Amino acid sequence: MRRVLPLVFAALGLIMTGIAAAADSTAVPGITKDTILIGVPEPFSGPLSTFGAAGYGIEAYYNYINAQGGIHGREIKVVFGDAACDPARGVAVTKRLIYQENVFLINGISCSAVGLALRPVIAATNVPFVIGTASNQHISAPVVHNIFQAVQTAHDFGAEMANFALSKPGAKRIAIVEHSNEWAKGYADTVVEILKKHGLKPVADVRLERGATDATAQVLRLKEIKPDFIISILYGPESAVFIKAANKFGLDVPMIGALGADYLETQNRVGGPADMKNFYMVHQYRGLLNTPDLAKFQGIIAKYIQKGQKITDFTFYGPGSAVVVAHVLQEIGPNPTREKFNDAMEKVKDFNTGILAGKMTFSPQDHQGVHTVYVVGYDKAGDRAVFESWGKKANLD
Repeated sequence: MRRVLPLVFAALGLIMTGIAAAADSTAVPGITKDTILIGVPEPFSGPLSTFGAAGYGIEAYYNYINAQGGIHGREIKVVFGDAACDPARGVAVTKRLIYQENVFLINGISCSAVGLALRPVIAATNVPFVIGTASNQHISAPVVHNIFQAVQTAHDFGAEMANFALSKPGAKRIAIVEHSNEWAKGYADTVVEILKKHGLKPVADVRLERGATDATAQVLRLKEIKPDFIISILYGPESAVFIKAANKFGLDVPMIGALGADYLETQNRVGGPADMKNFYMVHQYRGLLNTPDLAKFQGIIAKYIQKGQKITDFTFYGPGSAVVVAHVLQEIGPNPTREKFNDAMEKVKDFNTGILAGKMTFSPQDHQGVHTVYVVGYDKAGDRAVFESWGKKANLD
């Protein structure tokens, strides 16, 4: 009997060890011995499906990480969800990713309306939510322990739009054309705030709704008001409609657009460079695409993006958030948990993504990581350039 008991206990020990090992591999959702599951909900269908390119950019960067050996020997696997830039659908898709696909974290979201709808859903969990492109500042503020905006916010963009307009000598009469939605409001509130600090208020606030195919009335009203500068807070399709109408009716006024469009895609919709002579756009990157400034990421995306996917400005937008996700996953070691990830994100400081303008910093008091914004447009020589103020090119060194 004395000989049997040690054998029994030894056998039980082996069984318990096996059970514990099995439990360890499944205790953390989205983490197995070999993989890390990351959910990427983006608009892959609908009128704003061009934003879905950001999701493919995120996936391309994770494919690059996998080619380097992954994260502590684990391969990152992306699980896509089509949010279609629709709040209800975005919530349903993200819940599926969390509760059915059991992803470790959510990385992405291009549409602010979806991000705002997801805020209370994510806040009720410990699932890390690293926002890739959606800019409304109220998605991540007030601070929620597991929601991080790894991109510039509408507040940052709105401030740069107002300051850029005011940096033009003699510009006092500033007009706004915008959509009637929360995304546009996030920009416009900041614009009005900055103008007020300078003793100004918009000379006009004109609405051009989503889906509009004619901006004649808006352009003619603005032409009558004679602004010095126009701040355009529109998505891509409507931005092109507005620029075309402005050119047609001789509204020869400089304007700066929000990040609701791809600059070159807008140019293609409008016609060509000559048609964009008055149009500038806030710029989230540390340099121009298709230049040596972003050569590393151009190579990564070209090599690792899904075959058949078109590469646009937005393809480069999502990877900035993926860079910090991969960095933090590496930092927290081979036994990741959601709690460890959230805690480590709050310790990110002066982190250079290599693609977004400026550096990324989070803290327990601030979950909005990037604040530097530039402006892209054509210079006097007819070359596309990056500016920090009117007529002054940004120092990108």
